[in-house]
Amino acid sequence: MRSDGDDRGISVVLAGGGTAGHVEPAMAVADALTMLAPDVRITALGTERGLETRLVPARGYDLQLITPVPLPRKPTADLLRLPGRVRLAVREVRGVLDRVDADIVVGFGGYVALPAYLAARSVRARRRVPVVVHEANASAGLANRVGA
Repeated sequence: MRSDGDDRGISVVLAGGGTAGHVEPAMAVADALTMLAPDVRITALGTERGLETRLVPARGYDLQLITPVPLPRKPTADLLRLPGRVRLAVREVRGVLDRVDADIVVGFGGYVALPAYLAARSVRARRRVPVVVHEANASAGLANRVGA
């Protein structure tokens, strides 16, 4: 039960998509949370081209798709489009956080993690949402370094 008197379970948004290296840890956390608190509400963020489009629904969790934000590693025209993509994706994530009344965002890296971190911590949002960053690699990826 939530401390604000709402009898719904907490709302957890999991942000990790693209590869199984991001999606499977997110699904393991979702499964563990569901076992510990059956009333938890899990929402996964993903993109239309990631493995999450198959793996998340197969596990029975809600999947919300956002615009992917690949981070170019070299100066190209994609680098010029990055600010607009980030703004769009952050706006989309804010909408998801509001719709599911998110209590926490747990990020696992990948194309959806950066906009999720930014949306959760945004001063333009009605409320900030706490963020947990999960990093399974010896060296954190760029999105998780920003999130941390």
